[in-house]
Amino acid sequence: MIRFIRFTYLILLVTLLGSCGINSEVMFKRPDDFAYDQIELDSMTINYRIQPNDIISFEIYTNEAALMLEVTTGPLNNISSVQKASIEYFVDSDGMVELPLIGRQVIGGLTVMEAQNKIEKLFESQFNNPFVQLKVLNRRVIVFPSPAGTGEVLELGSQNISLLEAVAKAGGIGEGAKAYDILLVRNAIGDRKVYHVDLSTIEGLEYAKLSLESGDIIYVQPNNMTVSTQLQSQVRPYASLITSLLSVVSIIIVLTR
Repeated sequence: MIRFIRFTYLILLVTLLGSCGINSEVMFKRPDDFAYDQIELDSMTINYRIQPNDIISFEIYTNEAALMLEVTTGPLNNISSVQKASIEYFVDSDGMVELPLIGRQVIGGLTVMEAQNKIEKLFESQFNNPFVQLKVLNRRVIVFPSPAGTGEVLELGSQNISLLEAVAKAGGIGEGAKAYDILLVRNAIGDRKVYHVDLSTIEGLEYAKLSLESGDIIYVQPNNMTVSTQLQSQVRPYASLITSLLSVVSIIIVLTR
């Protein structure tokens, strides 16, 4: 009988140890003394700059896009007469693209407007007063608003989207999540930055307008109470069963004395 009791306690111990993996889906765990990077307030609204591995597309119009304006303001049957060339290119690790007739050119680090102006000047020898419209096609960020399993990939397009807008598009701060403990992980060229943002206060709104870059990861930390609740819910059935068994064993011991 004593062996049975010891065995029962052993089962309880194994169950509790096995429950230590609860909430193992929590990502980006940090030590208590983790040093966050400092957010530069004067750079939060800077326009997006083209990065290596971006895919760009641009259209070239002649005569400073006069024909395009004629089409948009004139009859619909003129649409087929627009003269344009749609081009898609990959920005390599050096920030360069291979342009037709022009060759390899550096556009990495330029804003969309700066890249458009540069390409227009490069094609001045090939077109009469060229007008360029450029887009970055693969700009996206990943948002984990919590709870686990609600992550979402957001396409940024050519727009500037703030941290707060991205969280809102992903459904907002989830129940059981920490609005005061938000991570922004940014993979800069040859470096990685980790910023900490608190959106639980009015003061934190000054960081909410931080302009996102392609590849950014936003992670809202789950509340620790969620871990405790999951632990209780998973252990409770086993504890109840073991308690019942121990009660039965105690009764048997008393009756056999």
